[in-house]
Amino acid sequence: MAVLYDAHIFLDFEMNPIPREFQAERRICRNEIIEIGAVKLDQDYQITDRYAQYVKPQYGGISPRITSLTGITDQAVAQAPGFEVAMEQFAQWIGEGRARIYSWSMSDPHQLWDESWLKEIPLPWQLNQRWMDFQAVYTRLIGLSGRQPLSLKNAVGSANYRFDGEAHRAVHDAENAASLLVLVQEGRLKEQADAVWSMLHPDDAPHARLGDTYGDQLQALLDQMRDGEF
Repeated sequence: MAVLYDAHIFLDFEMNPIPREFQAERRICRNEIIEIGAVKLDQDYQITDRYAQYVKPQYGGISPRITSLTGITDQAVAQAPGFEVAMEQFAQWIGEGRARIYSWSMSDPHQLWDESWLKEIPLPWQLNQRWMDFQAVYTRLIGLSGRQPLSLKNAVGSANYRFDGEAHRAVHDAENAASLLVLVQEGRLKEQADAVWSMLHPDDAPHARLGDTYGDQLQALLDQMRDGEF
């Protein structure tokens, strides 16, 4: 089988709301990226590198709610690059090869595109490659409907992985999400599907598991993902 991608990039952004006094700006983009976290996987889905970078917001300081949630303060981002430079540096880290970019839901790419539009800053070509909403794909692969999206923490927990690091820190979220991609590539989907079913339906009989009902359909979906059809 031909290799479609030189690298797989799993990313996560932490964001800060644009203050309400900037009403015109908020109609285009309600938040700003304040931290980039990412992991790079090679063609064999092995993690080869990690990336973490603060980004200085243009509109106002870090809100107390975001500091409470993420631990990111005004002091932490004071010397950080702004959006344009931060994206150029991130693109350099992604590299020149063909990459597939993954996020847990589409909130991160939408934020990236909206902020680029707001600040009139073209994105580097590396960030305009093929994106995958891995939350949607993972949910479908393990047999759940789109009406039952899993949080990253629940997905990692149901896969019998310990959630490493701090939730709502970008590089930790990216690495934990990437661990699910690795499990998919290792062929452990049935195990994951059974664990999720048990978590969502603890009172059901043991034989009533998603993994027991999926069969050829699951394999077809996995083949689509590997062939770049998602």
